[in-house]
Order: sequence, then C-alpha cells, then structure tokens
Amino acid sequence: MTAELKTERLRLRPVRMEDAPVIHATLQDIEIARWLSRVPHPYGPGDAEWFAGEVEAGRIPAYAVLDEAGFAGVIAIDPTLGYWFARDRWGRGYATEAGRALLTAHFADPAVELVEAGYYDENPGSGRVLEKLGFEPVGSQMLPSPVLGYDVPGQKVRLTRARWEAHHKDACAS
Repeated sequence: MTAELKTERLRLRPVRMEDAPVIHATLQDIEIARWLSRVPHPYGPGDAEWFAGEVEAGRIPAYAVLDEAGFAGVIAIDPTLGYWFARDRWGRGYATEAGRALLTAHFADPAVELVEAGYYDENPGSGRVLEKLGFEPVGSQMLPSPVLGYDVPGQKVRLTRARWEAHHKDACAS
C-alpha cells in the first residue's frame, strides 16, 4: 500500500486511528450507509476503531480521502474497489478522481490483472463512476444490504489491466 497519493484536489493517505471518530460519525448518515454492502449496520464507534486498527496493521488497504476542508471519505481495493464519501462531498467528482488515483497505483503492480466492483441497481450514480473509470459490466448479482437486512439486486463490473491501460494512457505513462 502506497503511503500517500495526491490528485489535483485530493490527498489519499492510509486510514489512521485518529480517523475513527469521523468515520463513525459519517456512517451514521443512513443515506451513506444504505449504499454499502460490506459495512455493518448499525455502525458503532468500535466498528470504526476496528477498521482503523486493521488498516494500521496492514490487513485492509484503505485510504482516507482528504480535501481542502478535511476528511471527505474512504476508498479501498480489498479485493474489490469500494468507496464512500460524506454526503456534503457528493456531486463533486471525488469518487472518480480518487478512484483514478488508486487504480493508477494499483495497476502499477505488474502482477495486477483485474479489479472488480459492484453497485446496487438503485445507485446508478455509483455505476456511472465505475463506468468513467473504465469498468465494464459482467452481470447481475445479489448484494448484501446490512441496512435493509437482506440481499438486493446489483451489478458486478470489472476492469482489466488492458482496458485500464487503453482508457487511461496518460495515467499509465506517468
């Protein structure tokens, strides 16, 4: 896991224990939590501390995404690409910008050939982010919804190294 990644507007650095309170507070927003298939609900302070501790121990490769105002969200490839952002950061293109930076670093490893992701059918915005990053549809799947307590329809997408390199020549050349 790279120590830090930078984009024009964002800084990505590994999640730290000091992030646990803001992670916990942000994930209390049901409009964020409802779109996450791998985050328990309800999400307690201990969940945030466990998560930060796992990142610090090197077991989860997750980045805190920071903008000029501070903590904006989290992004990771573990082993699928996943992300979430505070609601006041939605609509700014942060998921695409942070995703591009993380995927550039991820595909810098010559052993990486594929990244997968998924999104709920009711969250087409996430589908558009993944499409902008070059992901292509694989098919329908059922995804767990901890908020609802049952599986819901979603889409599985993938990004191959060849597709990444074809769609992001500038990123791959640097």
